[in-house]
Amino acid sequence: MESDGGSDSAAHTHPLKLKWKKITATTGPSPKPRHGHKAVSIKELIIIFGGGNDGIVDELHVLNTATNQWFAPQVRGEKPTGCAAFGFICDGVRLLTFGGMVEFGRYSNDLYELLASRWEWRRLTPLGDAPCARLGHSFTLVGQKAVIFGGLANESSDPKLNIPKYLNDVFMLEIREGTSLQWQNVIVEGPTPSPRESHAAVAFGYKLVVYGGMNGHRLGDVWMLDLDKPGWTAVAPKGPSPLPRSLHTAVLIKNKLYSFGGWVPVFAEDGCTPVHETEWRCTNSLVCLNLDSLAWEPCPDYPDSDESADVPSPRAGHTAAVVGTRMYIWSGRNGYKKVWNNQVLAGVCVWRCGSSFSACAGLLQ
Repeated sequence: MESDGGSDSAAHTHPLKLKWKKITATTGPSPKPRHGHKAVSIKELIIIFGGGNDGIVDELHVLNTATNQWFAPQVRGEKPTGCAAFGFICDGVRLLTFGGMVEFGRYSNDLYELLASRWEWRRLTPLGDAPCARLGHSFTLVGQKAVIFGGLANESSDPKLNIPKYLNDVFMLEIREGTSLQWQNVIVEGPTPSPRESHAAVAFGYKLVVYGGMNGHRLGDVWMLDLDKPGWTAVAPKGPSPLPRSLHTAVLIKNKLYSFGGWVPVFAEDGCTPVHETEWRCTNSLVCLNLDSLAWEPCPDYPDSDESADVPSPRAGHTAAVVGTRMYIWSGRNGYKKVWNNQVLAGVCVWRCGSSFSACAGLLQ
């Protein structure tokens, strides 16, 4: 998704034609394929941490998108334990991780900081009551507040006895320079989203936008949390709704949320009757929500076949990051088996998505 110059008004009057490009000619030590990892971007760099397949890793890898070169920084300090399905945000050159799964049935509520200017880790201990240990939550930078929503906790103290508890709580952490770190449990009056994990969230102005997830079945709803009030609003976007999904990614580019991939329910041959919720599949669909008009928008000429070579293969548990006006995705899984070590992984190549519609030039698409 890239910009070629032009006017902002085109964003609202012209549909976008989006094109994927597979980046195969990378150099340097590329990371092994995985899922449950996270990524953020600093200028032209994409920083990837954690995740796993054959065990959970604590590796840090960086892709320079200007040169398509991978490198693994020599980190120092108090490095976090390897984790998956955690939260990862970036504020300038300061990166924060929260929570995640450190081993099957054992989740974390640790908060770590990585200063990318010198690749140094340290553990942070904010004041106040911390959120409970969890995975599959969202961790989003909204203004100067790090916002945690939802996730999945284990109500058993024994990791071998996993008693899942879906969450819909909200915690905030003011990270403005010069302020003391202190957890704030945000009590919201009125309607709230159902408890969930494996959803996606983006910041839009001073609002948190939450899309999809799961709590025993896939979800396709959209909610906005206004941090000024605070209060939740259930959004009913105009236009045909995409399939409900979980373990998808979402990024914000200008006024639009772009979501790629994830698990979606399997439908019967008539195309409209859902099969029992225990059946689902990975998708490689790309959906777009205009957050100004609150309408689902089509992605013209986007292939509707999972087998198309012009788009990434279907996947879930991948990661996405934005550099300039391009969305990059990497790795993930395209199948599921009950044993962690037997996940079927999507390819390790990096894909980026950009606009090929010159009439929409100048848009952050």
